[in-house]
Amino acid sequence: MAAGRAAGRTAGRATGRASAGEPMRERILAAAVEVIRERGITAATTKEIARGAGVSEGSLYNHFANKTALFAAALGEVTASARTAMAALAGSAGEGTVEGNLTRLGAAMVRFYGELLPMIGPVLADPDLIAWLRADGPVRAQRRAATTTGRGIDPALPPGSPGGPPSGPPGGPAAGPVLGHAALIGYLEAEQRAGRLPEGAPLPSIAAALLGGCQQHAFLIRLAGPETVAAGARLPADPEEFAAQLVRTVLAGHLPS
Repeated sequence: MAAGRAAGRTAGRATGRASAGEPMRERILAAAVEVIRERGITAATTKEIARGAGVSEGSLYNHFANKTALFAAALGEVTASARTAMAALAGSAGEGTVEGNLTRLGAAMVRFYGELLPMIGPVLADPDLIAWLRADGPVRAQRRAATTTGRGIDPALPPGSPGGPPSGPPGGPAAGPVLGHAALIGYLEAEQRAGRLPEGAPLPSIAAALLGGCQQHAFLIRLAGPETVAAGARLPADPEEFAAQLVRTVLAGHLPS
């Protein structure tokens, strides 16, 4: 029964829909993901999130120190799928095939970018917000909120909660994509050391081509729709099928014969 409840919570997070049977913090996070997905992170409001979670707006601050902590936690929920995929890739070094391992990652990243792009699109057009993110603004804001209580930060509390450690994706929203790129390079280096990729292969560029292709696919599907993409760009809409084609292309000439 405990496993069933855990599976239900995971499904709720993945869809972004709040369930009345979930604990209040989980309902708030699920509602935040859904609202940010629909409106973008700059236009989402705590009033909408509270309505989606079925709680009062003031109740949000019983579980999150401020709006920054709540939005950072929601972004952390979304980016968890990419971190899980990268961790699985790292664990697969030397196992299966390089092509198969990267295809699984590619399909996961297509889905991840499909979730992420509408959430952060407005951020890219706001230089002040980008500068704030680069300066680790979310973490600083959460730390300030925690220290104003006079109790300091208690690492035993949930991330983002009043007095708890900062929430959000590891490395912060600005550094996270770079860390993901670096993790992919690390996997490729491990395969190179195992003799499954040749010496001299341009690993950073291979990583950029793979992740960039996944992001381009998600962008085209979001903007034009799968039918137009299939007809005009001649790319399959299915993430697995697209990832398999992309990986074969990216690795062409870079696998031992």
